[in-house]
Amino acid sequence: MQVVFFLRFWYNFIATKSPNLEEIPVSVSHQASIFDNFINLTNLAETDMTRFFKLISEHIDLSVFIPAEFYNAFYKHFGRKRKFALLSLLNALLVKTLFKIPTVTLLIAFINASPDCAKFCNLSVAPDATKFSQFMTCFSKHVKSLFDNIVAYTMPLRREINAKLASTLIFDTTGVIANVHENNPKFVNAKIKNAKKLNKKNPNFNAHAYVYSNMPKSAAAKDCKVNLGFFNGAFAYAHPFAFLTDGLGLPLDIAPLDKAYLASDNPHSDKNLYDSAALKPVVTDFLNRHPDFDRYTFIADAALDRAHIYDFLLDECGFRRVAIPINPGATKFDNAFDFDKNGFPFCHSCNKPFKFVGSTKGKNRAPRFKFLCPLAFHDGKKHYYSACLNPCSDSNCRARYVNAISNRRLYPGEVPRGTDHFKNIYKQRVVIERTINSVKCYSGLDNGSSSRNVNTVFSNLIFGGIASLVILILAKKLSTPSFKSFNQLLKAA
Repeated sequence: MQVVFFLRFWYNFIATKSPNLEEIPVSVSHQASIFDNFINLTNLAETDMTRFFKLISEHIDLSVFIPAEFYNAFYKHFGRKRKFALLSLLNALLVKTLFKIPTVTLLIAFINASPDCAKFCNLSVAPDATKFSQFMTCFSKHVKSLFDNIVAYTMPLRREINAKLASTLIFDTTGVIANVHENNPKFVNAKIKNAKKLNKKNPNFNAHAYVYSNMPKSAAAKDCKVNLGFFNGAFAYAHPFAFLTDGLGLPLDIAPLDKAYLASDNPHSDKNLYDSAALKPVVTDFLNRHPDFDRYTFIADAALDRAHIYDFLLDECGFRRVAIPINPGATKFDNAFDFDKNGFPFCHSCNKPFKFVGSTKGKNRAPRFKFLCPLAFHDGKKHYYSACLNPCSDSNCRARYVNAISNRRLYPGEVPRGTDHFKNIYKQRVVIERTINSVKCYSGLDNGSSSRNVNTVFSNLIFGGIASLVILILAKKLSTPSFKSFNQLLKAA
């Protein structure tokens, strides 16, 4: 789209310098081909833009989602004699996000060059960059309230698409790389180079570990308070955020976190502590805002493999099953001799774990998991038998029952560890990685933020989440299944 605008400005410039284009001394056939292609390209872009703005004007009205507190705060800040309405700025930033316009400067050029965009935003002239910057910085909390209202509106739409995936909650943390001197690779590489020079005689010296252990805990910039953290497998000075999505890959919540820090020389251990501390407030706030959310499945990575986390999710929140893999670095299980690492009863005669059959719940009894002999087989009717030559029970097939709530970490809900069902549930965790990447891409934060203000970064992330939900609303109203991508939706429409 930016190429089209560049060609349009270039064409107007040539036309101004030489009103009669036929006087330009170039090959006639080649000239006609260039401008024919340019006119076709321009007409196509204008047609698509007109179609887009007509589509979104008919089906999306952000004003119905704006809370009253947002109106009051906006009008109190800018007063009565203001040139731009709240809805105009919101629509302009929505356009910026949907078209993935990287900077506010290009957004202003886009509004001024496109009459359809200016009409959609109800702007006779685009606001200057300081207005957008001021808006994103001062009203980040209110933009978050707008996002929460849209999330509440889309809850029934998600259940219509897939009720089980819509009742899945996935948690993860991420960081947006800050625009500070310490994040420049040259800053770290220079320190590593100097460390290697000072320790040439020591072959076992690890220059990288030495430098990172002695890096400053926080950035030196006074206008950007970020601490050194471990994000996405690398050290960085970044703004930390928590994400919640459903199994469909649609964002449910985006929350800023306290500044990340490294408390020890083990970054993985620090990240586990940080993520587990961030989980409870984020999930609690989300469930309080959306009490109608169906709490069926919770998924997270091994950083949350802690006993109190399972108690919180299963008992306090009411999730029916939790898919969190075992963290090898966490406390080991104190299992009895006849249980394996997944909590399955283990048969030492054949060196195999028992077979999981299902769960049972009698009257006035706690739920239990039922396991059968590793060599059990079904007779095709009603009974199980064992092919063991040295049976350890007088029955046809030995069965063992385990109390499902005896160890929440070992038996996290309805699905025990070690089963294929548990593994298939956890595979859905990749959805949140895609969602975070998509939101950052829409927000223009996939390669870090050019702004040092955390409120501005937060607002950009929120608009990335709003863009995903707007695409969902458009897809449902147009009865098209393409709610993963704006370009796919535009083609399908």
